[in-house]
Amino acid sequence: MLCKVYCACCNGLEVTTVTVEVSVTDGIQFYLVGLPDSAVKESQQRIESALLCNGFRMPGKRITINLAPANIRKEGSSFDVPLAIGILCASGQLDESIAGRLKDFIILGELALDGKLRDIPGALPIIIHAMEEGFKACILPPSSAMEGAEIEGITVFSAATFKDVLEILVNPEESEEKVITSQSITQENSIQDEDLQNYDFAQVKGQREAKRGLEIAAAGGHNILLNGSPGSGKTFLAKCLRGILPPMSKEEAIQTSNIYSVAGLLASESGKEHHRGGLLRNRPFRSPHHTITVPALVGGGSKGMPGEISLAHNGVLFCDEFAEYDRRSIEVLRQPLEDGEVQISRVSGKHFYPARFMLVAAMNPCPCGYLYDGNGKCKCSSSAIIKYRSKISGPVMDRIDIHIRVRPVKANELIFPSQSQEETSSVIARRVKKARDIQMERYRANGESFFTNAAITPSRLAKYCRLSTICRQVLDAFVSRNGVSARGYTRILKIARTIADLNGDERINETHLSEAINFRCPDKNEMMQ
Repeated sequence: MLCKVYCACCNGLEVTTVTVEVSVTDGIQFYLVGLPDSAVKESQQRIESALLCNGFRMPGKRITINLAPANIRKEGSSFDVPLAIGILCASGQLDESIAGRLKDFIILGELALDGKLRDIPGALPIIIHAMEEGFKACILPPSSAMEGAEIEGITVFSAATFKDVLEILVNPEESEEKVITSQSITQENSIQDEDLQNYDFAQVKGQREAKRGLEIAAAGGHNILLNGSPGSGKTFLAKCLRGILPPMSKEEAIQTSNIYSVAGLLASESGKEHHRGGLLRNRPFRSPHHTITVPALVGGGSKGMPGEISLAHNGVLFCDEFAEYDRRSIEVLRQPLEDGEVQISRVSGKHFYPARFMLVAAMNPCPCGYLYDGNGKCKCSSSAIIKYRSKISGPVMDRIDIHIRVRPVKANELIFPSQSQEETSSVIARRVKKARDIQMERYRANGESFFTNAAITPSRLAKYCRLSTICRQVLDAFVSRNGVSARGYTRILKIARTIADLNGDERINETHLSEAINFRCPDKNEMMQ
């Protein structure tokens, strides 16, 4: 007897429907074809044990299983459950009515030896793919099923054991308690974890310029460099940035959650206090150590998995001690910073991952860090300083929109703080969200594919960053006098557009432009331009 069960596999973010074709005939042999890897081939032993524990048997006949399409490599243990269902149906151990329903389901899951189901990576993109392909439902392990809680247009069943899968297939209408819905999750729209409670702008004394720069960066999605002496507060300021970033829209949440799902990290994120299933709502904040390898940063490995820059999509990539990163690791950021995506080529094929992130970099001005303190502590030679700075090339620096010198806080500000209260992150976050909403409304109304000022394409720059005659004269004089690149010119316009949005102004004026120039091109001797 021939039976077909439907499942799916992920190749990067691309999902392919896989048809498990099972034939049970006379003979004694087990054939598994269709480019399975070792984990798929080992499923025979897991399936046999799980079937015995649940009152079934592995038929002592010739079993031939084909995973179609046969030209795509199948990897991982997520095919265990559909293989087991196919064997039972093809050997006549399940009712024929179940075989008739299989065409409506995508079924996936790893089997434990006792028949329990273990979670799988890539559940979210698979659920979305199943909905787009017209399947009526998906049956997945519990945590994997929770990833689809907010996806509309398809029913997602949670099955903790192999018996649960069979019960759903026997009578889907009476398995409503196993259906995952948005009510199945508990999720806060604001990050409540302990990390954020410890990093609030209210705790930052002084640093007006740095706070303003971070607010502008958060409002427009701009890249930013914090350059200052050790202990001046660069790392603390960068970590406070998380508290002023607005929640992701549903579209952004699906994009980012897809990446985490493929990487097998969405379930671990779901275990955090602020997220109990469903889509990620808070923007990711990735902070890789400066010893990170190029494949770990950009993505790669034998399976072409996403790297830190893709895991930071729609969020922040924080590179502390930026000048201590390997030069190759810094240079590979150039193309993703410009294009917002990365292509990973491997023998198995090409993988495309989105990588539109805010780069927040922090570094010292010299190897010892005290070059600009003016107290004589710096003993670095000119050659050592040049060597230290040369690790960050001009093209990389040119892609960083906002450059800020973080000055040490004066002793009297720490010991005798001002009576006026510093602004809290929540107050700044409201201004940032208002500016983001203005951008979202403006670009959606015009049918654009981008939603932040930092992502404005060159062809749309003239439309959204119009300048008055006076502003043009100011900018022309500045660009001509300082030799600013074409990229630097466009960055100034985008920053000015964000400042105007923060102020609620429709047009860019001289004040916005002057502030943008100051953040984009501060003292060149200090900022290594």
